[in-house]
Amino acid sequence: MNNEIDDFYSIAPMMGKTDSFFCHLMSFINQNTKIYTEMMHVETIIRTNILEKYKILKNLSNIVIQIAGNSPESFARAAKKASMHGFNEININCGCPSKNVIAGDFGLSLLKKPRLVRECIESIKNEVESTVSVKTRIGINYNNCENLLDDFVNEINLSGVNKFIIHARNGILNNMNTKKNLTIPPLKYERVFDLKKKFTNNHIIINGGFIKTEEIIKYIKKIDGIMIGREAYRNPWIFHKKRLLNIKEKIKIIEKYILSLKYYFNKNTFNKNSLIHIQKLLNGHTGAKSWRQKVGLVHHNKDLQLLLNYIKYYY
Repeated sequence: MNNEIDDFYSIAPMMGKTDSFFCHLMSFINQNTKIYTEMMHVETIIRTNILEKYKILKNLSNIVIQIAGNSPESFARAAKKASMHGFNEININCGCPSKNVIAGDFGLSLLKKPRLVRECIESIKNEVESTVSVKTRIGINYNNCENLLDDFVNEINLSGVNKFIIHARNGILNNMNTKKNLTIPPLKYERVFDLKKKFTNNHIIINGGFIKTEEIIKYIKKIDGIMIGREAYRNPWIFHKKRLLNIKEKIKIIEKYILSLKYYFNKNTFNKNSLIHIQKLLNGHTGAKSWRQKVGLVHHNKDLQLLLNYIKYYY
């Protein structure tokens, strides 16, 4: 059953959350969980050393890099650089509805431009042998016409892409911010299940509103996988083999993570983002507030040994 969970569930790309340090933390919780990185624009990948941050990970086989843009040539160059850094799956963002993304003519706006997306994919495939997948939504604004998504999948299939992650909400452009777009548009799971019925040969993963890793039997005949977002970040323990861990088990994992950071930062510049992911990991347990305060202190003084000492004496 544990292997089925690893294959069926994955963690969604989340800006400011699924960065290299969160991926590293997850390697101590469940090294087999597939994680999609926060979205990276192709030009950022090409022009900066952003991918160097992922060198903290010894194995990238379960890490999918999500990239965004609208230029076939830039997609190819970014994909080549990602492949050289060890990523073996590239996910194209065709679902982000944020104002800045839409202004840049990528993200969800690409749902209306399947031919361009196909060209981007073909450009990638001409450059690297990496698996390519696409993430999008079921529609745009308040249009419930199914042809938009169906036509999109049909066109992308011509590129040889087999895997789609579908957020089971429409994306509302211009009049709704990104946070509200994650909650206000109604979830329509049946629309995604119907898509799977139409495209039986495609590997289709559903995303939106899921909070458990214990519903395989309920959904396995309807869909190929479930992607979890906000709950995966709030409570990553649901991906552990045991799922329900006591505080000592959680502390042992956090301690291993901190020790690995201490070793890493002996050779690399300290990055406070590495601690954000563990600040609330003990919520619900006695001493959680004090733990949050200690982590907050180390954000500023950069003394990881302080956290290790705290664990030693209080846990």
